[in-house]
Amino acid sequence: MPAAPAPTGLDAPSHPAPRSGPARVRTGNGLSAAETHSHTIASDGMVTAVDLVRAAASIGLTVICITDHDTIGPLEAAIDAGASLGIDVVAGEEVTCAFPPGVHVVGLFLERPVRMHMTIEDTVDAIHDGGGLAVIAHPFMPTWFASITERRLRRLLETRRIDGIEVRHTAPVLPGTWKRLDDFCAAHREGVGAMVAAGDSHFGIHDLGRLVTVYPGRGAADLRRAIEARRTSPLRGVVPVPPPLSMRLGQQRRSLLELNLKRWQGKVGGRRPARP
Repeated sequence: MPAAPAPTGLDAPSHPAPRSGPARVRTGNGLSAAETHSHTIASDGMVTAVDLVRAAASIGLTVICITDHDTIGPLEAAIDAGASLGIDVVAGEEVTCAFPPGVHVVGLFLERPVRMHMTIEDTVDAIHDGGGLAVIAHPFMPTWFASITERRLRRLLETRRIDGIEVRHTAPVLPGTWKRLDDFCAAHREGVGAMVAAGDSHFGIHDLGRLVTVYPGRGAADLRRAIEARRTSPLRGVVPVPPPLSMRLGQQRRSLLELNLKRWQGKVGGRRPARP
């Protein structure tokens, strides 16, 4: 089915925050905007799930997918807050696959956590077995870890069905990457699933909504139907006020030290440390 039109497009200027408060994401009639990739203090984010919900409401989103690294944190309070603010909360997880290279796959609409450090194929299977949708996170980054390469993605599609791909994301890429990714998706249209955009928020109101996924309807159920029907579009959203340096440094500490310690301790990722 055709993708839902993005009313302003990725090349349109973003909307700076007005003096009266945060800017709001604008979509066409009958369309809504969702953040499909975000993090909280349950992994390496700097805000709570409730903070994310409030930030989503302030910029005009309708759905926030909370996808912490290798864990699903408590979401009851966020769901309650969302109910009062008109925001649906989707349980998800950004799963780290086996090293090397530790490719990341986002699971959306999960009923239970997915174990880390499996093959990409087994990770996709586990996401589907858990009732979720499998989305390839920030592909074609110029790193040896966290991101799938063109060759590896082609091999994955030979044996597995994925539900979506982050065709636009906020991770660093080399010049020409977006064209290469667009060409790949055009050549493998039946295999890559829905076209989504991911802001990969770690700082709540300070980085939420930079890139969003537009879909027809409103709410989590409509978002899921749109992804399954491949009727989503990437959209450049707002330009938030960036986080202060102290917050950025704190996030790096959480990402590089605290989160890896939690993995070793078995607090995230579905593993326990080896016995001495």
